Amino acid sequence: MIRFTVIGGYLGAGKTTLLNRILTKEKGVRYALLINDFGEINIDAKLIESQTDSQINLTNGCVCCTLVDGFHEAIDQLCHLQPPPDHIIVEASGVADVSNLAQYGYAPNLALDGVLVLADAETVQEKANDKYVATTVRRQLAAADIIILNKTDLVSEETLGKRIDWLTTTFPGATLINAEFGEVPIDLLFDVHTATKPDDLHHADHEHYITWKFEQSQPTTREALQSFISQLPTSVIRAKGFAGQKCGSDLLVQVVGKRREIHEVEGNQTGILLTAIGLESQLDCSHLDELRELVFGT
Repeated sequence: MIRFTVIGGYLGAGKTTLLNRILTKEKGVRYALLINDFGEINIDAKLIESQTDSQINLTNGCVCCTLVDGFHEAIDQLCHLQPPPDHIIVEASGVADVSNLAQYGYAPNLALDGVLVLADAETVQEKANDKYVATTVRRQLAAADIIILNKTDLVSEETLGKRIDWLTTTFPGATLINAEFGEVPIDLLFDVHTATKPDDLHHADHEHYITWKFEQSQPTTREALQSFISQLPTSVIRAKGFAGQKCGSDLLVQVVGKRREIHEVEGNQTGILLTAIGLESQLDCSHLDELRELVFGT
């Protein structure tokens, strides 16, 4: 299955900046980006391998396509690429209904990975009450799995607090992440779609994220893994990983806020590989090490 993500937000919220970060930072994933205009993306010339009027092939294996021939046609072409992409990301126009676009993620060969909507901390509340664009802006925010409150460096602490309160009250179904210049750890953005969306998570700006990692060569049991993720502190914003069982299928771990899931998957994982992300000021990696030792004995 090809993962499918929609990135929305009104003009100037920071969609293009976020896409550029994904293209340049994420390694080993074959992305296909669907965008309205190549000129808006401004891809580094060093990454471009070849280009036509409707497609750019990048040296990292990723591809960018325009929507000039229609959305459905572009999706179909990407699904038939050889090899196919690992992940399709759609940059929706500022007036697009991201909820409608997300429905393509339920098509054959696709799996909806998430709806990400960017909002400008300076202007989001004003636009959400503007008689001309309010309906569009509110519809986008209401459809989001993740709301990225961008450009938080441009407002005061008091204003930022008011924006956070308003967003979490008005759109309680989405996880809220603060950002400057679209700088968000990639792991916080993917594998986030769920029919029952996670509880709100709003984080202070001007902070850094920290990653905790655990690897061991020995397999484990589902019960041990369940015990571990059920005891994770709320300072863990996102966690994921794989584990081989002592008997049976491999296990996929997904933690987004208070949503904590384990699924059986096919594979040949012999040990455990887990990562967790949180704010540097809140996530105590030594506590996770103690929990790891308690549960897995290593």
